[in-house]
Amino acid sequence: MTRRSWNSSRCCSTRRTARRRIRKERRDERRRDHAGPCDETIRGLHARRDDAGAEGPHHRAGGRNGSGKTTTFRIILGLAEPDTGSGTLLGADVTRLPNAVKRRVGSALAESSFDAVFTGGDIIKQQAVFYPAFDATLCRGLLERFGLPTDKPMGDFSTGMAAKFRTIVAMAHRPAVLILDEPTAGLDVVARGELLDLLRAYMETPGHSILISSHNAKDIESLCDDFYLIDRGRIRLHETIDRLRDDYATLILTDAQAASLDRSHILANVRMHGAVHALTDERRYYEENMPGVQIARGDIDGLIAVMTMAGESEHAPTAQKIDEATRERSLS
Repeated sequence: MTRRSWNSSRCCSTRRTARRRIRKERRDERRRDHAGPCDETIRGLHARRDDAGAEGPHHRAGGRNGSGKTTTFRIILGLAEPDTGSGTLLGADVTRLPNAVKRRVGSALAESSFDAVFTGGDIIKQQAVFYPAFDATLCRGLLERFGLPTDKPMGDFSTGMAAKFRTIVAMAHRPAVLILDEPTAGLDVVARGELLDLLRAYMETPGHSILISSHNAKDIESLCDDFYLIDRGRIRLHETIDRLRDDYATLILTDAQAASLDRSHILANVRMHGAVHALTDERRYYEENMPGVQIARGDIDGLIAVMTMAGESEHAPTAQKIDEATRERSLS
């Protein structure tokens, strides 16, 4: 190697190291920001509208059932009181949302439902009273497009029909912020694709923002800019979708490889399927320094599995704690 090419290689390596250090510092800062319990996690989920006319931010909250996603949404919408912490929605405190802000928000929670005896037509009339900007013509057109009747009681709707109906009604007043909890749950492949197309059209309108929770990671990846992983009421990870695709990966290691692993860029690791799965946000570092190691790139479902299973290990009681608890019970 000539001196010139050696200097060039060294400069490239130095720049890569500097970029990794900066990304690690930013990641650590995000971790500190989101280290609180569930009712504090909304500090990282400030919904806003870009009044300059640019497209707003689109966030996805991921996590398994019971992780705190729906509770976080309820707090943001002012439907539940936080124990501590704070949050804002369109600049307003979520514990005191004025009607002017509520009218600029559309929401559909997985647990919500309309009165079983109401027909679609009844609900359209009801929503027009609550939301002055509600567009009944738009709503009826979308319901017809998705094959949803307006003369049928909600109690006769299937799970998939009810999910589509909730989402369409939430969008019909053209809200600045749309909050959806599992919008594609219970939908077949065709209906899911149609609903995602509808959400993409909503997002193309300048100033619109969207916050979605979903177990269908691949469906939602194309919609969102940011990803939040919520587990046991805490934001375990906040990252851009682009960086998740480009830089994140899961290393699948033998015990010998895991024992010698440089852990400077490892976020979490867990044993499953007979191997050690280690999550990193510096894929290229391990591709360069651990040739031959199996590396699975940018899979959000895999990321969620490693982070949540690693969290289980952190919270699992040790044998010492179990023994201490047993002794305390025997003495009481």
